[in-house]
Amino acid sequence: MAISKIKPRHASEGRSIAAVLKDRIDYDKNPDKTKGGLLVSSYQCDPDTAWQEFALSKQIYEAETGRKRAPENDVISYLIVQSFKPGEISPQDANKLGYQLALEFTGGQHQFLVATHVDKKHIHCHIEFNSTALDCAHKFNNYWNQRLL
Repeated sequence: MAISKIKPRHASEGRSIAAVLKDRIDYDKNPDKTKGGLLVSSYQCDPDTAWQEFALSKQIYEAETGRKRAPENDVISYLIVQSFKPGEISPQDANKLGYQLALEFTGGQHQFLVATHVDKKHIHCHIEFNSTALDCAHKFNNYWNQRLL
């Protein structure tokens, strides 16, 4: 049985949103953790340019809605970590389950990247999804105590 947790991502003080997204997504996709990138999948974005696509959607959102928050208060993405017991699942199946979780959790309204890490005794997925919706008209609302599927 998988254990999942969600964490909001904020821009770090003094760093651009794009720089923070690049660092975080690059960590998720680390080839040493994802069998050379074989265990990376994505929805409505390309894994190689996901950080740029996430950042661009935020610029469109701001231009279309006129809404802007200070970087330290603005959630730029969310990380879901889905962990499995050692030997419970294959890396490929974990990636498929991570993809399914992300698709259902976001309702297909947000870009996401799923990177399955196999560098520990337990397999776990890093699911990074864009806080800005695909239509760039709204953002994901993570209400307190919202359940993961």
